[in-house]
Amino acid sequence: MIPGFRNGEVAELVRIGLGRKAMTPEPDFDPTIPGLIGHFARKYGDADALVRDGRRVSFRDLDRQSAAAAKALLALGVGKGSRIAIMAPPCPEFVVAVLAAGRIGAIADPLSTLYQAPELRWVLANAEFDHLIVADTFLRHDYLARLEEALPDLVTSTGAPLYLEAAPRLRHIHVIGAGARPWSQSFDTLLEGHAAISDAMLEQVEAMVTPADPACIIHTSGSTATPKGVVHGHGPLVRHSWQMGMEFTPFGHGDRVVTTRAMFWVAGFVATLFYSLNNGACLITTSDGSPANVLKLIEEEGGNALAGDSGWFDVLGQSDELKGAGLGVVRLNMDSAGVVRNGRFLSDHLTARIGAPVAHPNERFARTFGMTEALGGHTSARWNEFLPEDRPFWQGRAVPGVELKIVDPETRRALPPGEIGELLVRGYCLMLGLNGRERHETFDAEGYYATGDLCLLDADGYLKFEARLGEMVKIHGANVAPMEVELAMTGLMGIEKAGVVGVPQGGDMILVAAVLMAPGRELDETAVIADLKGKLSSFKVPKRIVALDEASLPATGSGKIKKAELAALMADRLNQASR
Repeated sequence: MIPGFRNGEVAELVRIGLGRKAMTPEPDFDPTIPGLIGHFARKYGDADALVRDGRRVSFRDLDRQSAAAAKALLALGVGKGSRIAIMAPPCPEFVVAVLAAGRIGAIADPLSTLYQAPELRWVLANAEFDHLIVADTFLRHDYLARLEEALPDLVTSTGAPLYLEAAPRLRHIHVIGAGARPWSQSFDTLLEGHAAISDAMLEQVEAMVTPADPACIIHTSGSTATPKGVVHGHGPLVRHSWQMGMEFTPFGHGDRVVTTRAMFWVAGFVATLFYSLNNGACLITTSDGSPANVLKLIEEEGGNALAGDSGWFDVLGQSDELKGAGLGVVRLNMDSAGVVRNGRFLSDHLTARIGAPVAHPNERFARTFGMTEALGGHTSARWNEFLPEDRPFWQGRAVPGVELKIVDPETRRALPPGEIGELLVRGYCLMLGLNGRERHETFDAEGYYATGDLCLLDADGYLKFEARLGEMVKIHGANVAPMEVELAMTGLMGIEKAGVVGVPQGGDMILVAAVLMAPGRELDETAVIADLKGKLSSFKVPKRIVALDEASLPATGSGKIKKAELAALMADRLNQASR
């Protein structure tokens, strides 16, 4: 029996994706953030939960510090339904702030540290935040100056409570770090707690938090839209991160996972932070993913595993730094890898769970498929499952508790297995809704959410992504799904991210790609094109590939490539090159 599942449930779970009614998985503790905190504090205690820049915070520390911060927030009038924005790197204070909000029923919103002043002003006003917790600086960004640019009234404000025309609900700003302004307070005051709030009172407040209550808002955006606030509940967040963290990822207690993921995106917030809070792995967070720094974290912090993107794993595995130390990298699934030496995992947990490291072909790993609206992956494969040989590079099958349906994009008629149409998703991990929108604007009458993804679902329940609606590119009369090409390129010869678009040239449409290379790697356009010709039909192989740096690659604040802007940029580059 799978630990934590109720009797008789497992047989039903294995049939998910084959047309059976999906059942909701249940952890063996109350599925709320207070319940999760109590669970990991009891189970993992003084083991490290988070390491950042030499600072180590245990699971019990997270319990104590988030309790103190929750008391201080209560004393400021923050309570159930209040909204708290958190704009910071993946540091201990970020995690403490998220957990403190959850303990008292407030709604946490991890904001992108990439937001510029106009985006920041829009999201602070439209998400109606009462409270902001912000780092003073990060990666040479001065966030306090950026806030003053976004909210000009701050410059003349002298302290809390704030009354700002640009963000009318915002009353308090706490700053992580040494920086200060007259309009701010130090985050350290929250960590000190508040004597007026007793442990018993905090427990009473926590007892009123239910799985049905909203827990967080995660902002995302498409290539052209303003950020949309995706509202998730305590129950879905805790249940999904428990199921995925315990059953779908290879990591567990005893693993020390090096990651460069930002926690304002769903992959970092849910699929990294909340997975580890459930399974007891320690996260070693860093903004420097270079081989030299990763080697340092392995040697000094006991790093024995990696969570991130496939391109990063390849760069590390091929690096002189790790090779010189006698270390290797073995992929465990598409976003997890183990560090090895002399044919053995450095992690005792991975050795006990997996045995000897085996380098499996990348095409046999499921490309976990999901979205912010579903708390990350709604379609995947467990850590010890592989795709059938005749379905390489597919996405996997619906996770337990999720149902998938393919419909004709125009008629909305359900399509039989094997036909391509728009993917609809329904299940326990779906959002409560979008901030500011009514339910009927978001879900259909049966509770399905239209993803905008063109997919194929076969008779065995395996899903294949084809393209986003409206993103298909017609090359010589044939349709090309940019995502298929991007997946084939990502991780290839140091490519971290790829954006594929169609560009008109000479009265025809040609396929081109812009790539972001991993640190220390240079693009070999000829070699990449030659490799792709062995994987893709000739009309799907880009005619030109251009390397851009992060500043030049047009992207939204949530990191999605702006395809229209990229197409214009690539057309301009090609025109200049032809002159």
